[in-house]
Amino acid sequence: MSLNQLHKQLEEKNIKFLFTDYYDTIVHRKVHPNYALRIWAKLMIRELGLPMSIDELYFIRQESIRYLVDKLDKIDFEIPYNALKEEICKRLINSNVIQYEQKNAFINLFEDADVRAESSVQYINQDVLDTLKYFKSNGGKVYLVSDFYGSKSLFEKLLKHHGIIDLFDGIYSSAALEKSKHKGDIYKQLLSELSINAGDAMMIGDNLRSDYANATKNGLNAYHLPHKKYLKKNKRNNFGNDKKKLKHVINNLYKLTNKNSAIPYTEYIVFYHVFVERMYETCKKENIKNLYFLSREGQYLKKLFDSYQEFTLIDKSQKINTHYLKISRQASLQFSLQDIEIEKFGYLSKKHSNISIDDFLVTFNCPVKLKRQIVNELNVDSKTTINGFFKSTEIKQLKTNKTFRTYYDSHRASNHKAFKTYLESFNTDIKNEGIALVDIGWGGTMQESLYKFFQKEISITGYYLGLGEIYNIEPKTKRYGLNFSVMPYTNYNDKVLMANMQLYEQFSAADHGSVLGYSLDVKDFTLEYHKPEEKWLYDNHIKDHQKEMFDLHKSLLVDLESICYDTSLVQESISKLALKIGLFQNNRKLKFLEALSKGFYQNVADNQVGISYERPKIKNPIKSIMHFLMTPEKYFRYLVKLKPMLHKKNKVIAFLAPMPLIYLYFRFNKYVRFRILNRFFLLKYNTFK
Repeated sequence: MSLNQLHKQLEEKNIKFLFTDYYDTIVHRKVHPNYALRIWAKLMIRELGLPMSIDELYFIRQESIRYLVDKLDKIDFEIPYNALKEEICKRLINSNVIQYEQKNAFINLFEDADVRAESSVQYINQDVLDTLKYFKSNGGKVYLVSDFYGSKSLFEKLLKHHGIIDLFDGIYSSAALEKSKHKGDIYKQLLSELSINAGDAMMIGDNLRSDYANATKNGLNAYHLPHKKYLKKNKRNNFGNDKKKLKHVINNLYKLTNKNSAIPYTEYIVFYHVFVERMYETCKKENIKNLYFLSREGQYLKKLFDSYQEFTLIDKSQKINTHYLKISRQASLQFSLQDIEIEKFGYLSKKHSNISIDDFLVTFNCPVKLKRQIVNELNVDSKTTINGFFKSTEIKQLKTNKTFRTYYDSHRASNHKAFKTYLESFNTDIKNEGIALVDIGWGGTMQESLYKFFQKEISITGYYLGLGEIYNIEPKTKRYGLNFSVMPYTNYNDKVLMANMQLYEQFSAADHGSVLGYSLDVKDFTLEYHKPEEKWLYDNHIKDHQKEMFDLHKSLLVDLESICYDTSLVQESISKLALKIGLFQNNRKLKFLEALSKGFYQNVADNQVGISYERPKIKNPIKSIMHFLMTPEKYFRYLVKLKPMLHKKNKVIAFLAPMPLIYLYFRFNKYVRFRILNRFFLLKYNTFK
């Protein structure tokens, strides 16, 4: 934009005071003006954990404005900012969205959320800004005069955000003065208050009536900036929708991560990002002050959560404290052991019921020399796998063996004491707060162990990326899968998202080994062992993979901040992404999966290395085909592993696998079921969900 004419008038008319508009003059918005208010609603709901939708809070604000316009006999820009806050609070309290005791928290956050929302969609008009700076450098004075819903302090925060607050000698908002440029009564007050001769001042802005006509009526000089382009842009921004915007961001990331220059499967960051966002929102809703991220996947999840919170948090005094708790299934077994006569070895007996005596003793970190002594005393073959070990005569013999019992009692006591000291080192009020665990999933083994450790007196709540198993959940051991869950029931999206759970684990692997147990004699209280295969995998693949994902996470923070999406919209989007990832696997991805498999390590029982592939049990091929055609999502967990399995056997056959057709069928099937049949049939109650 050329402002030569403005420069010329400023010099010819010897202007000493320059009044300037803000919107579409100094800054422009990337969205429609009202969309900024929807972003405000999104921020308020997220930060305060409000039980309502973005649109509900947005419409409450809009209705409050309309009510105050009639009540106060003012136009919307003249309504006092504090009056608007109070009116919205009244409506929320009356609707039981917030309690009266929460009113101050709502009001205190209100302005900062407006600042965050507005600043996220604004960008500087550099030509006008350069003109103002030039005028200021030549001795002129610059005043901001805007018809705006906010307070003076809100404007000051926006100007500080843009780094231009020192440019202005005064800031005037219609809401603060209860007068406006639109009516024209603001000019007289400003001229009087500043003791300015109208002929020495000029108003510049984009609104013909407010910034030009009404200014000249009050004796000021005025310059009208071209506005049609931005008016048309605002009208265009009324079109489109949140779903389209969200889809655009995820599709762009998917394309970026599938370039040859990208590390395979870095698009998984979308699933992690969604998880930490939901974890943050859950903390605000449940008033959780401390989170305990469980090793080892929790190391990367904590890093992402901390980054998300640092970017998102508006009121720094409400920061959620995050802790990294080093633990494993094997380690949790050590400190939760009960007297040998009543111990049921729950997780071991459920997951590894067929093991050898050697494997069983290793699980308790039994020293090699002592293990040999116990085996010799029992006079048994310790290396042979025993079917139904935990109901066998061998386990009964072990329980009566004095050497084993002595070690067992000493071992569980020392681990219990060391782990208790370890927990106390976090300096948190576990007794009153309970423990909020964060982990990748899938059932809650370590959650159960902690519950037993505290003798079932402390609430141990689990928040997992996914919940894939149902344990004996009690009131104090509730657990939630934030991305997918078998509780309270699985739906279409859950089936798709839980298809490749091992990869969620692999891509969030830690830089340290597994915790075997606890001791007061070592640093940080943990006994650890890093399996060579795992270390090799982390150093050569996972480390760089996580770094690349973290950079993408940083981009998502910015790209998603100004989009008003809800949970259902995100769930649909990540489900569709999971379909693409699972079915479209090129050679680079398949080779990467082979490398991952070499470092996948179970730290209990027989220490299995490698990603396992469960084959479908097909008794009746025709029935199975019919079931697939009806509900293909139930077979997706097999399909995602089909191409990697074929690739190992025959690369040509793997290449010819009709994955694009399968993907199209999934999309067709979903459309028919949920868009067409759903309207006319009751099949969802007996066939579909």
